[in-house]
Amino acid sequence: MIKRITNPDEFKRLILDMDELFDIENVEQGHACDLRHNKDTIITAFSNKQLLNFDVFVWANEEESGFDSACIFLNERSIKFGKRLFVEFLWISKNPKVGFKLFKEAVKFARKNDFEYVSVSTSERNPNTPKYEDFYEKLGFIKDSSTFIAKL
Repeated sequence: MIKRITNPDEFKRLILDMDELFDIENVEQGHACDLRHNKDTIITAFSNKQLLNFDVFVWANEEESGFDSACIFLNERSIKFGKRLFVEFLWISKNPKVGFKLFKEAVKFARKNDFEYVSVSTSERNPNTPKYEDFYEKLGFIKDSSTFIAKL
């Protein structure tokens, strides 16, 4: 069942359920320079009822065995552009049947709540990146920038 997560305890359970996927993504298809998703810092930063209602928007699919997919978007009040952006923070799934459904719920919410822009991304190490980029373009997204990173 797909639902929006606004309860901090439920959010923590979601992130712990998804930790297995973090490990897979971190090793096989994650970010450059060995940057890794960190369940503890994500839980600490976002397990707050006010944040989960106003600035951190989470949708997840829960089955009997627990949560199997999630997408998280942030309310970014861009100083650079003077706009509110709906920015993907995390989109991860063990269940390919619900990944896009989560995204559709998120975008529907963004439209209803007067966001002007939605931003999504994919890491270069992910072998599916070309497929994701084609998918995003078919949905009407335009590639905006590339990010480069180096370890100091």
